[in-house]
Amino acid sequence: MRIMFAWYARKGGSSIRRAAVARLTATDNGAGMELTVRDVMGWAAAVDRDVELADVHAIFRHGGPNPVAGPSKLDALRQRVNLPPSHAEFLTYCDGWIGLDGQTDLFPIRELLDGPATEEAWVIAEAYDEGSGWQFGLSRDRYLVIGAAESSLSVVLLDLVSPPRVCWLTQAGVEEFPALEALIATATEYNLETLAALRADPWLGISDDAGTH
Repeated sequence: MRIMFAWYARKGGSSIRRAAVARLTATDNGAGMELTVRDVMGWAAAVDRDVELADVHAIFRHGGPNPVAGPSKLDALRQRVNLPPSHAEFLTYCDGWIGLDGQTDLFPIRELLDGPATEEAWVIAEAYDEGSGWQFGLSRDRYLVIGAAESSLSVVLLDLVSPPRVCWLTQAGVEEFPALEALIATATEYNLETLAALRADPWLGISDDAGTH
């Protein structure tokens, strides 16, 4: 796992996010055309598959989009949470996503409904916020944890007061996105960089540091 952590520590954030936001607007005969949630997720899934094929040493977490959930599961979640349309559309495309950026999962509905990983992610988020002097205001009344990583600091929260705003908590801080598709696009830009790096060097040039070979 040290390989993955070292690789993520070397990757820049702001330029990748700008590229992702720019990609959310496609060009059609010179006119701007906003991509749909499904457009973004289809692109993300294709890139994710390419990264998994290139990751011959299984450095990153893979799995991709889960099969779609049945309507009854989505209805059960909607009875608990006022989901913004973008997240509801995500769940009708796939019931969660494993390894969205090579480490972070977006949770399936069963996990959003009182799953243990959701509670574990809240413990991490609250400890992070407390350590910052509560400057982020990550309260359970306002946010729904919709994703997290198993072995690194990465928690994704949906703002229920100002939907469809999404926050991504990482070691670098808290990034805000106007909607889930913007976060997915940013994660996919990370994956594109990872793909290029894996194709150039499957060990990412850090195997000696990790003691792998």
